[in-house]
Amino acid sequence: MSNQIKVPFHGSNLFIVDHNGEPYTPMKSIVEGMGMSWQGQHEKIKSNPERWGIKVILIPSVDRNNAMTCLPLRKLFGWLQTLQPNRVREDIRDKVIQYQNECDDVLWKHWTKQNTPNEIMPVMPPSSMRVLMYMEKGHVVSMQPVSEDSVVFRTEDIPKLLKEPGYFTVQQLKNVADTALSQLAMCAEQAMLLRR
Repeated sequence: MSNQIKVPFHGSNLFIVDHNGEPYTPMKSIVEGMGMSWQGQHEKIKSNPERWGIKVILIPSVDRNNAMTCLPLRKLFGWLQTLQPNRVREDIRDKVIQYQNECDDVLWKHWTKQNTPNEIMPVMPPSSMRVLMYMEKGHVVSMQPVSEDSVVFRTEDIPKLLKEPGYFTVQQLKNVADTALSQLAMCAEQAMLLRR
């Protein structure tokens, strides 16, 4: 039986299980804890198992008869951000937002405390961070943290900004040119591979 941690969370019990040295969390208790339907979210997770890295794990303390669909804890933040509070029932909207804001941090703290020698807590990620989200058809498909000094431009805006006096330093212009050339070379190489 794998190492398990039971985590009380706003009237629900969430769980973390150790699977091959990595923390996983059964998703049904999280989804139902928010007041959402497990069936719909289960289908969403199962439809892209590679993206979510799901494992089906038998956890007797949660359900002795059925294996549970579990998500790696490292993927939980990304999954929570796919939920759109304005598209859920109004009576559970605040709960969904609460889970989005707190659930992954609470589970991570319990996991690291349980698995860190001498009860020394590692440095936690900042309580707020800037994240660049990529969306397709209204759904978040990937995210990556970006530094505070990052700026995101639409591709079509770059030529206008490059002409704006004083907007970029000479070194920044050189970096933009180097990046553009590198991306063009990569695209050309990929196009050549597709032709073969």
